Amino acid sequence: MPQLEAKDVTLRFGGVVALDSLSFTAAPDSITALIGPNGAGKTTLFNVVTRLYEPNLGSVLLDGQELLTTKAHDIAQLGIARTFQNLALVPGLTVLDNVMIGEHSSTTGGFLISLAGLQFLGREQAARRRGMELLDRLGLAQYAKSPAAGLPFGTLKRIELARALASNPTTLLLDEPASGLTHSEVDELGGLIRSIRDEFKLTVLLVEHHMGMVMEISDRVVVMEFGRKIAEGDPATVRADPVVIEAYLGAS
Repeated sequence: MPQLEAKDVTLRFGGVVALDSLSFTAAPDSITALIGPNGAGKTTLFNVVTRLYEPNLGSVLLDGQELLTTKAHDIAQLGIARTFQNLALVPGLTVLDNVMIGEHSSTTGGFLISLAGLQFLGREQAARRRGMELLDRLGLAQYAKSPAAGLPFGTLKRIELARALASNPTTLLLDEPASGLTHSEVDELGGLIRSIRDEFKLTVLLVEHHMGMVMEISDRVVVMEFGRKIAEGDPATVRADPVVIEAYLGAS
């Protein structure tokens, strides 16, 4: 059974078809990449999976269970976490507190209440330990007490990844994690994504424009154009597909 499955997902904004009968599957413990030009519908699909958008038609299944009946605030409790194309950190909070937001998003307690020490003291302490473990795992422990504001962009990307991992997900959605990074940082990130997939037993859904990294780390690639799937397969098959070459990778 696929970990995540989209079936004929269609989403219209007025007369614009953002997703057009999109179907694909993501196997457990795999990295599935969604690629395509800007406006192809990749982030829109993420927003459907995380219940920010309501599709007009179709179905999204997690472990065989329908997701589209789930409220957005309950998605994290089902084991889905995501990062964002534009960073969604809280600049005034410390790096550790930003990571702890991820842990609290997967529980029923309130983050601000817990910070004030009014309840869930034991869970609060556990969240701090978990947050520090993740920061250490991602090479960020030295920033734990620093505010997020002003840190290098590549560091902020890793902090957001740590926050997503803090919710103990089984399915991780990464929206352009390599955007804004240097070539060396992109190479490092590719290895990190594979290692955390293996270590945390994650199903990773990746939206990315860095084709070198996509082809290097992905088990399966789904190619989108104007909300439609135009190709799907392993990286070697997709890279050689004439339709993909013409539509996205370039005829040359």
